[in-house]
Amino acid sequence: MSKQQQPGILCVANWKSDVGYAWWLMESYWVKISEMFSDSHITFLAYPEINAIPQHIEESEIRYFQHTFRPETFSDIRHNIAIIKKYNIRVLYLSDYGVSSLAYAMYRAAGVDKIIVHDHTPGLRTKASGLKKHLKTVKANFPLLRADAAFGATSFVTRRLTETACFSEKRCFTVQNGILPFDCAPATDGRLNRLFSGNTNKIIVTAARANKYKGIDFALEVIAKLVHEHQFSDIGYLLCGDGPDLDSFRQLARELDITQYCYFPGRVDKASEILCHCYLGFQPAKGEVGYSLSILEYMYAGLPVIVPDNPSVCEATDDGKTGAIYSQDNVESAAQAIADYLSKPDRQEQHGKAAREQIQQHYTLAATHDALRKAMEQVVR
Repeated sequence: MSKQQQPGILCVANWKSDVGYAWWLMESYWVKISEMFSDSHITFLAYPEINAIPQHIEESEIRYFQHTFRPETFSDIRHNIAIIKKYNIRVLYLSDYGVSSLAYAMYRAAGVDKIIVHDHTPGLRTKASGLKKHLKTVKANFPLLRADAAFGATSFVTRRLTETACFSEKRCFTVQNGILPFDCAPATDGRLNRLFSGNTNKIIVTAARANKYKGIDFALEVIAKLVHEHQFSDIGYLLCGDGPDLDSFRQLARELDITQYCYFPGRVDKASEILCHCYLGFQPAKGEVGYSLSILEYMYAGLPVIVPDNPSVCEATDDGKTGAIYSQDNVESAAQAIADYLSKPDRQEQHGKAAREQIQQHYTLAATHDALRKAMEQVVR
């Protein structure tokens, strides 16, 4: 069978090819899928816009092209069907799509055998009940309209797929987030000086997009309370990330009179080098997927993590063992959780060590790739 005649797997991206950030993990899944099915399928990748291509995509056997796959209109669906037929697509691997759609039935008629949706959207959802739940269950699992499988980025997301989207539990798989090991090698003095302005105090770090959804304004209020009421003067707050609200966060720091304690360098490359020089990880987000990749990176760097009691954020944190869980939106609760670590260095060291061990045991990239392999083989093979 020639390459052109081989069936295809189409992976669909919902972001530009050079966005970066946490999308590297999904990109690693595409490469893994390409490797897994290299003997039987050609793997294609559709980006809505192509600029720079990530190196690991470029070096793989994936064939990428520019195409916006969203089925928002009937014309969109017709264009998608043309792509399916052109490349003999038998498997669709979709990121953050719904578990059922009329478009899925049309894609099947065009030759698709398997449709897989991988959900890594953040946040809580309202659980359906009564008649609404019954109707959602019928729609989510109706033959031809439903996906063949749904992958959750964490067990929280998988539960959300069954409890909120009402998708069949037997078609759900958890492909948990994981990270690559990294060396906590000392960063150059020059780089630390640029980020911390020479500050060698206890750095509380947040690695996240600079938008209000990530709770950065809340974090600044907590830092202000630690400085002005708890009287901690040996601390610093570092936000590693850029975004639309970065200037407003700088302004808020001025209004709270904590500018000298805050650092806003924007996007930070090789942030792992910096994490190893920090004291605590602080993730005040109002919603994640159970835990973010940043939380896993704090833990691997040996930092206890401070998170809210929101189940979409705190899933990977063992309260009192690898970090502390505070009452969401309660500034004093978060400040007290951080103050306990600031005043007890031995506790910080002990919990940081336990956090790193937990990552090594459960949250490596090898573990998540193994979960992906098992799920894909069960669904596709």
